[in-house]
Amino acid sequence: MRFCLLFILISSSLFGFGQSDSLKGIQKETFLHPADGFTAYTLKRGEFVYNQSPFTLPLPSWAWWGITDHITAEIDLLPLIGGLFQEPNLPVPSFNFRFKLINQKKLVPTIAFETMYQHLWNEVTQSDQPNAIVKRKGNSWYNHLNFSWKIKSKLYTHLSIGATYVENLYFSNNDSLNLIEKFYPKSFTPDFNVSIDYRWKPWMSVHATASHGVTFVYLDNIPRKQQISYGFRIAPFYKNKWGFLRTFRAELIGYHIYLPDINESIKSYLPIFPYFYWQWTFKKRK
Repeated sequence: MRFCLLFILISSSLFGFGQSDSLKGIQKETFLHPADGFTAYTLKRGEFVYNQSPFTLPLPSWAWWGITDHITAEIDLLPLIGGLFQEPNLPVPSFNFRFKLINQKKLVPTIAFETMYQHLWNEVTQSDQPNAIVKRKGNSWYNHLNFSWKIKSKLYTHLSIGATYVENLYFSNNDSLNLIEKFYPKSFTPDFNVSIDYRWKPWMSVHATASHGVTFVYLDNIPRKQQISYGFRIAPFYKNKWGFLRTFRAELIGYHIYLPDINESIKSYLPIFPYFYWQWTFKKRK
């Protein structure tokens, strides 16, 4: 974490942190996975997002990088440094790319192709709730087509459809008296995700998402789950002169995740604070 903060501080000093863009606040930013939705947008070339979950501290979480205006890569820092608490503590191959295919023209939406591959060498418990155990091992690979429409200046809607291949997926209700278990050794399952965001103010946006199958952030890469979520993104210091504060953002989320295989749910209806992030563009000062 110290390294990540140092990296952000140095970037703020050497590069302008995209001052003209960040001063416009959230309304002009590129959203990739707001409230666990899937958009069709990609970062600009040289644009960078560093995301930090308080639950993974002191280890880093993940980042996004705009390779070109049409290709965005996700850098899954925690798995890549072997931070999934597996034995042995090996780096986990985890790669995500989004390729923008076309920009919106009237009713024709912005369209992108997104793919993510991950290989877990050993079994990882992704949910150890008292009533819902979810474990995964081996290969996981999703492929989605994402569609985004800008309806009005502040209103956007998004749709994502695709499928996921997964190995060694396990669900359990953890009930010794009425145990329900389900194991999928190798399977393909469909994914569907629809979301909406309203960029109410430069310092706040409002989001809602409904999905079946894999999502990116919360209980990530787990097929077959059903999820409804709502949330807010905030930019409390977007007018600040100091780049470290000006580009600071946070997401607050409430959700209900239903696991039909074991008839159990994981939920948090009141918005929680699962992660914060910095979003900026490398622009050298003149």
